[in-house]
Amino acid sequence: MKTQLVYLAVFAPLFLWGQFKADETITIVENQDDDFYAAGEIINMESKINGDFVVAGSEIRVRDSLQQDLLVAGGDVFIMGPIGDDVRAMAGKLTISNDVADDVIVFGGEVFVTDNAKIHGNLVNFSGKITVEGDVDGMIKAYGGDLDFNGSVGQGLEVYGGDISIDGLIHGKSKIVADEVTIGDRAQFYGDVDYWTESGEIDFGNALIGSTANFNEDLMKEREEFSWKALGIASLGFWIFYVLSAFLVLLVLHLAFRKYFKRAADSLEGNFWKGFGYGLIYIIGFPLVIGLTFALIIGIPIGLFLLSFYLFSIFFGHLVAASIASHYWNLVNKGSMGFWGVLFLSLAIAMVLRLLTLVPFLGFLLSVVVLAIAYGGIMLLFVQKKGNGKAVVA
Repeated sequence: MKTQLVYLAVFAPLFLWGQFKADETITIVENQDDDFYAAGEIINMESKINGDFVVAGSEIRVRDSLQQDLLVAGGDVFIMGPIGDDVRAMAGKLTISNDVADDVIVFGGEVFVTDNAKIHGNLVNFSGKITVEGDVDGMIKAYGGDLDFNGSVGQGLEVYGGDISIDGLIHGKSKIVADEVTIGDRAQFYGDVDYWTESGEIDFGNALIGSTANFNEDLMKEREEFSWKALGIASLGFWIFYVLSAFLVLLVLHLAFRKYFKRAADSLEGNFWKGFGYGLIYIIGFPLVIGLTFALIIGIPIGLFLLSFYLFSIFFGHLVAASIASHYWNLVNKGSMGFWGVLFLSLAIAMVLRLLTLVPFLGFLLSVVVLAIAYGGIMLLFVQKKGNGKAVVA
């Protein structure tokens, strides 16, 4: 469940348009006339989509033609049908075995471009490893990973990486900055090469076709500067991913539990310290209960369930806390904010909490306090009696 929520979170702002489907296994067998959004464990696209395809899952197979962009986040992603525009991917492994009409941009993992694939734009990869057996009309830009190149590229290479192996055709000027560079017997450079390696100058043999190779010491400094840039790019990417993820989880939480969160905020008014104490009991005492269930053979299944529940509550605890805090603020301001106002305030609070919890030690203490307050407010709902003596529930 947690994995599915995170997958869904990437695409929250897009759910307002097009068709959306979420399930454990999704197979698209009918042609789609507009954009299509999907999230699940296994997703098979076996029919044409005339718009964008925005998808997240563990295993994704694009078997038919896509007329516009593919935006994908997943474990193993296989592109077997033609793509009419760009590919934007965050994947464990991305395999491309058909035409892509424009750019391919990938964050992380491995990229494999098969010998029958052709990318008509640029291939850009941040970290991970690229293996290219097919053709790239634009440039290949690889930042932070390895490159095994055996195909052809139309506008040169720009590589800052580890181990680089080149045994294909390169048109256009290239810049290569790497730990090691291996030049194969079939390598052909039709443009000048500016390069630097840790082992020093390398022998290009007969690979230079009307071109020159220049060992440039200045590129070593550029590599060091780029490592900081790459870190910044990666940090920005993960922060954007976090914000989008948090937005969808908060959206789901508010749609399902906003009345519950409002009552939890109400319960904390005048009972703050009592709620804080109940929250500490939950954070510290619940693991002890889980440990006791594991001590009993018949209690192991229950223990596993309780452990999953507890980890889920801790993992999303700052989002629950942000939701309750936003409802409390709305309560103080006499309900002046509507649904979206509370939601976006929750997102802002969650972002601040996430940044503060990154501070060593103090961040840990803050996390404990915030979670204790949030879950203390919720627990108060179950211990306070109202009317007929039943616990207050949403």
